[in-house]
Amino acid sequence: MSPEDYVTATKEILTTSPVIENWVVVAEMLLLDRGHFRVRMTLTNGDFVEASDFFHVRENQIEQQRYRYQWMDTKRQQLKKRWDNAPHFPQIETFPHHVHIGQEDNVRPSQMLGIDGLIAILEQELCC
Repeated sequence: MSPEDYVTATKEILTTSPVIENWVVVAEMLLLDRGHFRVRMTLTNGDFVEASDFFHVRENQIEQQRYRYQWMDTKRQQLKKRWDNAPHFPQIETFPHHVHIGQEDNVRPSQMLGIDGLIAILEQELCC
């Protein structure tokens, strides 16, 4: 998969997800073997999500290098969840992957999601 293929597939998921009202690309940089994609979404319930991926292509597979996915309330004041892999919680068994739930200091183990995994979680939590 090329960086262009990855971003195209991600945009298709953003377009077809039943929980995403609208979305806008904030940054898109694609090179031969890496890229950066950042998008802001408004969900059907009015919540706000911002997702940012820095990724590489290795053996035709996408690998997220740095990521941050932040889900906020409709007023963008209350954190619902933020997934990231900043290396600041070495005690977490899934280090560096973790999720902040409800507030900055409520940190739990997490796995690397990718934007498609993030959208799957949003759909699971918000859909029918």
